Amino acid sequence: MKKIYIFISFILLSVFLNSFLYSPHLIDIVTNQNVTNCFLQWPKLRLFIEPFYAFSYYILTLERSGYILAISSWSFWILAFVITFSIYRKETIKRTIAYCLWSLFFLITIIYAVIILPVIGPKLVISSDYKVADIHSHTIASKDNISNVLSSINYHNKQGFTDFFITEHDNTNGFYSIPCDIDSSNIFPGIQIRTSEGVSVLLLSKYQFRYRDYQDKSIKEMIDLAHAEGILVVMPHWWKWHRPGLQELVNMGIDGFEIYNCGYRYISQQTRQEIIDICNKNKLLMFGTTDWHGLGYMTNVWTVIKKNGDNNLFKLLSLKSDTQIIVHDVKGNQSIIRYIFEPFSAFYYYIINTELKYVLNFYMLISIVLLLFVKVKFNKILRFSSLLFALFFSIVLFYFSYILSFNLMTNVIIPETILPVTISLTVIWIVIWSLSDKNI
Repeated sequence: MKKIYIFISFILLSVFLNSFLYSPHLIDIVTNQNVTNCFLQWPKLRLFIEPFYAFSYYILTLERSGYILAISSWSFWILAFVITFSIYRKETIKRTIAYCLWSLFFLITIIYAVIILPVIGPKLVISSDYKVADIHSHTIASKDNISNVLSSINYHNKQGFTDFFITEHDNTNGFYSIPCDIDSSNIFPGIQIRTSEGVSVLLLSKYQFRYRDYQDKSIKEMIDLAHAEGILVVMPHWWKWHRPGLQELVNMGIDGFEIYNCGYRYISQQTRQEIIDICNKNKLLMFGTTDWHGLGYMTNVWTVIKKNGDNNLFKLLSLKSDTQIIVHDVKGNQSIIRYIFEPFSAFYYYIINTELKYVLNFYMLISIVLLLFVKVKFNKILRFSSLLFALFFSIVLFYFSYILSFNLMTNVIIPETILPVTISLTVIWIVIWSLSDKNI
């Protein structure tokens, strides 16, 4: 009975914190002001998988620079909990070790599932007077992407984007692979191409172009050639390189900058403000981009542009129209103290950044899981879940082997990372399943 009271206390505390601290946290990071002309629409599926959904959104919006710290912290606290629980239950050392290994492999499995499953994130809902754009995204034609062009189209539609560019790494094959029966009027060709200075720029075009013309050129040479052909040049995640200098890029004729990138979220407020100031001073374009590589189907940034007659997105950008960079800002504190207590910090930020109905649904589904553990022997749960995970990864292995067969010459991440990890996890869960009925 005491455990029930503790659980209810957690629920009441969460409701209290949510009631006083919750905010939609939709911010225009150009002005650093809350936005009121739009809202987020979360998928109905979320209500049925809230604990997994909440963890998915957390992982996919976490600062990339904090991944190792966060996962290390999660592993430490999970092991600490399992060992404490085992001591309380007076389990044998062998069984305690088995529980620890199962818990760690379970964490790895959930993180991996987050990355590869198409669990759709929030959709930005805004007046039809606006275009919602993403100028930086990839498909499997890029060496480090795991999803094809149809997945990219579905991803952008589900997130509320009305228009987007396909900007492969050093090729344009993704745009060429759009099926002829797909309406591609709001999809534009582009490229993320490496310059002779060792950085990369985005080329955004209205029409298909020969990317080979831009190979092995300096930034200045690319900008001059692009402008001669009616193509825009944007600097992505400048804070990754800090070169060339901002003013130097302006002098070269750059058309705009990213000020938020889902792949490289970490940027100090000072650096972002420097980019914003130089863009405002020189009337340059500003963007927030997904930099989508097929790793997770969620985003927390949208670039919004007010429509102007029948002009398409490329024309609006060519006119240097004002952009509104809307971010669902849930990153919270980034101090080392936060990462030491990461699972608790993550849950706190979840409580204050999430609508109350989802928080309550989280507790309801967790209650069902806890009840399952109380009523069913752990060995049976272990045996069933292991078989389920092994089957899941077997299907994943077949899927990625199939799509890789069409991209053997261009893709790297699938044969070098995805397939080996999937095979390893399949074998691990089969072994755990085969041992789960043994008396350890």
